[in-house]
Amino acid sequence: MGNSFAQWCSKHPYTVTSLIFLALILLGWRVLGWGERHLGFVLLLYFIVTLGVRLDEITRSIGGHSAHPPARAGESDTVIAHLRDIKELLRRIDSKLQRPAPDDDRGPRQ
Repeated sequence: MGNSFAQWCSKHPYTVTSLIFLALILLGWRVLGWGERHLGFVLLLYFIVTLGVRLDEITRSIGGHSAHPPARAGESDTVIAHLRDIKELLRRIDSKLQRPAPDDDRGPRQ
């Protein structure tokens, strides 16, 4: 049961975050007597935490290591091959770019 709950939580991070902050707001409003300023601050914290959850999802989707095991040998070889391809493409682009003329050939400065 614990494993299925953890899987559900990882699939629905916004729902979990929203439920926690809703419970916090209700507790603060009913039990602790929070006013507008306190509730506004909790709402600001909610947006900050939700942004953090979204950034974590983005990091995971582009290959971040927060939820993934270390890369296997084959994966690191693939990354190295991609980096070599990028290096070669940059060399080609650099060779096609025009070099700026030296300062002597530009004429008088004004």
